[in-house]
Amino acid sequence: MKTNLRGKIREFVQSEEGKVGIKSPLTLGVTAGGLLLAHTVVGTPQAEAHWGPCLHDHHCHGGQICDGHVWIGNQLVGSCM
Repeated sequence: MKTNLRGKIREFVQSEEGKVGIKSPLTLGVTAGGLLLAHTVVGTPQAEAHWGPCLHDHHCHGGQICDGHVWIGNQLVGSCM
């Protein structure tokens, strides 16, 4: 039974209708998967830094550290990373 079903699937995939019928959904699936992956990599809040005012690590949330200090006026301000 499995061999017969596999044979029919193989014949369909190798036929002209199978090549056209499978190609479009497969292309759409690969494209959608790529977009989801790109959104996941780009949109992660852990990878984004926001500017303080942080002067020490305890001013940051979620295990971030206060780093990248710059002078703004006469105050040293950092970013939580």
